[in-house]
Amino acid sequence: MASPSAAYTDPYGAPGGHGLPRSGPERQASDDVLLDNNDDLDTAEERIERENAPAAVDYYAVLNVDRAASEEEIKNAFRRLALIFHPDKTHLQEDKLAAERKFEKIQKAHDILSNPAKRHIYDLYGAEAAETSWELGARGGSRDDIRAEYERQSRAHQEMAAESLAKSKGEIHLSLNASQIFDPDIRRRRRRRLPLGRFEPMEEPTTRGLADILQWPEVTQAFVKHSWETQVSQQTGLVVEGDVMAQNGIGVGNVTGTLRHIVSPLLWGELSGTVGQSPSATAKVVKNFSTESFATLTATGTTISAPPIAVASLGRKLTSTLTGYLTFQSGEWQLGPWGADQDFRHRSSCSLGLMRRIDKAQWNTEIQAGIASSHISFTYVRTLPKSIRGRASVVLSNTIGLQCSVSGDKKVNKYTRIGLAVDCATLGGVTLRMKLARLGQKFVIPIMLTPQFDFKLAIWATMLPISISFALDRLYLEPRRRRRLTDKLSQVRAANAELLASRRQEAEGAVRIMKDSVLRKLEGEEAKDGLVIVEALYGKLPPSNLSPIQALSTQGIRAMFEQLGTSNTSIQSEPARLDYIDVTVAVQSLVYTSQLHISAGHSKAHIIGFYDPCWGETKRLRITYKYQGKLHQVELDDHSAVAAPLRAHIVSDHATVHKA
Repeated sequence: MASPSAAYTDPYGAPGGHGLPRSGPERQASDDVLLDNNDDLDTAEERIERENAPAAVDYYAVLNVDRAASEEEIKNAFRRLALIFHPDKTHLQEDKLAAERKFEKIQKAHDILSNPAKRHIYDLYGAEAAETSWELGARGGSRDDIRAEYERQSRAHQEMAAESLAKSKGEIHLSLNASQIFDPDIRRRRRRRLPLGRFEPMEEPTTRGLADILQWPEVTQAFVKHSWETQVSQQTGLVVEGDVMAQNGIGVGNVTGTLRHIVSPLLWGELSGTVGQSPSATAKVVKNFSTESFATLTATGTTISAPPIAVASLGRKLTSTLTGYLTFQSGEWQLGPWGADQDFRHRSSCSLGLMRRIDKAQWNTEIQAGIASSHISFTYVRTLPKSIRGRASVVLSNTIGLQCSVSGDKKVNKYTRIGLAVDCATLGGVTLRMKLARLGQKFVIPIMLTPQFDFKLAIWATMLPISISFALDRLYLEPRRRRRLTDKLSQVRAANAELLASRRQEAEGAVRIMKDSVLRKLEGEEAKDGLVIVEALYGKLPPSNLSPIQALSTQGIRAMFEQLGTSNTSIQSEPARLDYIDVTVAVQSLVYTSQLHISAGHSKAHIIGFYDPCWGETKRLRITYKYQGKLHQVELDDHSAVAAPLRAHIVSDHATVHKA
């Protein structure tokens, strides 16, 4: 156990903490991947399976030290535990076997945390990675060197086990024109109601088929894209991409190959070539000058009769969350006689943008001034609860006028995401887009509702799908999801029942082994009126009842300690079906020199003498203790740190439990 002086020294004082800020320049991202790395995008079913799966042992919790603990603190914690759990200290055969298993775990925790290289790998990748027999470079290497070497060897092992190194992605767009369905003139001609329920004859012939009545949307464009990616070497990758587009009976197809090479962590580039009906060649270079600034240069040529179109960008991180960038596009241009006979359609422009990313939201604003086109745009993307991602954008341009877009998509399972979007423009009409993405394949169906701007139709196209989706989610999907989650939790608990029973027996054995040393520690604390743990409960706690505890005498506390841990079947005197356990002995064992410190950052179920009594439920720890003749009580979350004694924990006649 860690020395309390490492994080807590004075009675009624409190430990401090710190956080590490994020660094590195922000990067622009497409809407399809923006904020996709947030944990909130995991489905609830995935979280249940991940959070309640058999967790590997937490070595920091085993030694009860902070993650920033020094080598000396780790060594002292190991020595204290070794004095209690060394097999030679026990006499009963059953306790000796339990002590051997516990001492082996304590020794392994010390071996990994006292080795800087293994400790760094453990912090990054967990116990399994730290216990591998891979050679991680010479001793004394930097943390970055160790991490790079481990990742290199990990990739090598994965590549050797993989049957295929190729990655495949696809995308299908099918554009529909449904404007005839929503055209008021067509609806007016189709049917006009007269008084007394009579109908005016139609101007068209009365003989009409079902297809004429339903007016199926017209397919105006189909687009299919497929890409294939593989690693040529450790620093070079190859991507081959083919796309075909058919519009109004005319088809266009192209094949593009891209070779990407990483020169160093601060410099990489790529070369692309396209063959087909729209041949082109592209070269791109990306340079990171530091963690705060970067630059990109792209040159694209579509003909040898004119210089390539160049795009240059400079970006710099202005604050921890704000990045600014400046982009210049040369457009089509001429260099002396080179390009003089070309009809320039793309003109030069310059844009200035700001991008800010805060927690689960990101916004981006841009101002562009150009010879042919200028615009002001604003985009806001946010991750919402229940794995929903929303996006809204506004663009004011001299070419398309005002354009607004609202979209949302939802992660329905680990591999599938569905979405809806509505685009509305003064010169582009109203378009509804539906999207389905699964396992690298994407299907997009844009449906043009009207070629003219129609505010009422845009509102209906936005609100109607949202209302239907909300009703479907609340009335059908949410109850179904809750049933699935309940079943999933039951399956996880059943699958890990044997492991839970094993950890419970291990905790019971640890309590029996430490009981004698804890009783001696209790007598020492009583003699100097120090810190005595009266009761400690862990799990899904019942309401607090201080009346029987306040009446408990010193002899009663000692008798209770002697009784706890004597049973070979249970730590607690309560029935095993309860969702909490009594960890009084285990907590008292953590008291040194009238001070208690339990480190944060890990579940307390991994502390020696603890186990998880209610998998899948929110757990808390409630400690009732006496210090200098006064009763104290504190209740806190599973991953929070504990420091005692504190004045805020004192229980007065009318006080409630202090909750941290």
